[in-house]
Amino acid sequence: MQIYGYQRTGFTGTLLRVQVATTTSSFTIHGISEAKASRLKQELRAYYQGPLPRLSIQVPPHASIDNIIAPVLLAMLCIEKNLMALSSHSILLYGTIDLSGTLTSPPPLEKELTQLCTEAGIALILSGENISPIHEYCIPCPSIASALSQLWRFALRHPGHEAPNRMASKEHTLKGDPFSGILGLYEAKQALCYAVAGELPLLFYGPPGSGKSLLLNRTKQLLPPLKGERAQEVWAIHGRKKIESPLLRLETGMSQQRLLSGNPPWASLAHGGALLVDELSDQKPKVRTALSQLLDTCKIGDYPLQCTLVAAMNGCRCANLGNPNGICRCTNAQIDQFWGQVGWPLLDRFAIAIALEPEPLLAGSVQAFHVDMEAMEHVRSLQSVRKQEGIAHLFPRYSKVMAHTQRSLRRAKLCCTLAQVIADWEGKEEVTLEIMEQAYSLYLLPKDRHYH
Repeated sequence: MQIYGYQRTGFTGTLLRVQVATTTSSFTIHGISEAKASRLKQELRAYYQGPLPRLSIQVPPHASIDNIIAPVLLAMLCIEKNLMALSSHSILLYGTIDLSGTLTSPPPLEKELTQLCTEAGIALILSGENISPIHEYCIPCPSIASALSQLWRFALRHPGHEAPNRMASKEHTLKGDPFSGILGLYEAKQALCYAVAGELPLLFYGPPGSGKSLLLNRTKQLLPPLKGERAQEVWAIHGRKKIESPLLRLETGMSQQRLLSGNPPWASLAHGGALLVDELSDQKPKVRTALSQLLDTCKIGDYPLQCTLVAAMNGCRCANLGNPNGICRCTNAQIDQFWGQVGWPLLDRFAIAIALEPEPLLAGSVQAFHVDMEAMEHVRSLQSVRKQEGIAHLFPRYSKVMAHTQRSLRRAKLCCTLAQVIADWEGKEEVTLEIMEQAYSLYLLPKDRHYH
C-alpha cells in the first residue's frame, strides 16, 4: 500500500508520496532538512501514542509540515497495524489535522485533483467531513482514527494481488529473478534496473553486510544483449563478435595509466555494458579523477565509452555508518572529510546514490523481484532519441520539486534524465511531478540523510 498527501501552492497542487519502512535503528526522516525533520518529529509525538517506532520515512523535499504530518501519521499507523501488506493500492489522505485530531480538507480543485489521482493510480481518497465527496471513491472521515478504520475496510474488500502458489513462485524466482537469493532491498534493486536501462552511474553505500557487493555482482544479469549499431561498436573494440554485453570490474589498486592505456584502452572494453567499481573510496585518487572525466566525455581518445558505472563504498572511515548493530564514532566533520576525499566532483556525477542497511532476516521480504527485460531493452533503445530531444522541458518540474534548495546544473540534468528513464520504464507518456520527486529521492548522500 502506498500513502499520499496533498499540497497546494497557489492554484496548483501536488501529491506528496510517503515511503515508510521498518528499521532496526531509531525513527528517522529523510528527504527534508534536519530542522524540518526535527519539527516533524515533535509534531508526530503530539499525535502518536507511545514512543515513535523504529521506522525510516522518506518524504518529498518540498513538503510542508502541515501537509505531510497527516499522511505520515496514517502511514505509521498502517505499519503498526500490519495494514500495508493487505493491499497494493495507492491511497490519498486529502487534508490536514489540528491539535484535536480532526481531519480538515481544503476546497478541492476537482479537475486538477482528479487528474493527479488518475496519474498516480489513486484507488481511494480519505477526506475531512467539511467537504462534499470528490468522487465515488472518496470517503469523508472526521479524524485519523476514522481514516484508519475506513482503510481497514477498503483493504479487506479490495486486497492486493494474490500471492502465486509456491511452485510457481519458486520457478519464477529461479528463471525470472536476477536478484534471487538477495533479501529485501527493493528500492536498491529497482534503482539498479533504472541505472542499467538508462546507462546512468549509480553508487551504493553502507556498512559491510548490507548487500552492496551482491547487487554489483547481479548487474550482469540485467544487461540486455547487444543489438544494432551498439553491437557493431563493441565488436570493433573487442576485435570479435560478442552477443553478451561486456562487464568489467575495476580492481582496487589499479593505476590510472592501466585504466586509460592500451589499444584499445582497458576502460573502453566496458562500452555497451557495465563497469563495476567496488570499494570506490579505496581506489587511487587519480583513478577516481579519471572516472569523473570519463563520465563527462563518455570516450577515451577516439574510443567511445557508453556504459553503466555501478560503484559501492562504505559510508564512513569506520564503516559503521548506517549499521544498526554497530556504533559509528565518526563525527559529521569526519564523515564529510571522508566523502570529500572520495571527491565531490565525482560524487556529483552519479545519477543515483542509495544508502543500504543490513536487511533484518526475520522482517525482510523474500518475494521474487521480477524484471521485465523487454522493458529494459525498450528503455535502452529510447536513450538515443531522448538525448536528441533534450531535457530542458523538464527543468520547470525539477525546479518545483527543488523549491528553494540550490543544486548544480549537472544535478538538475541527471535528475531530469533519471526521471525520464523512470517514466519510460513505467510506460508513462510524460514525466509527472511524482516521478520527478522519485528521481530526486534516489540521490541522497550522508549529509542529506541526517544519521547523527
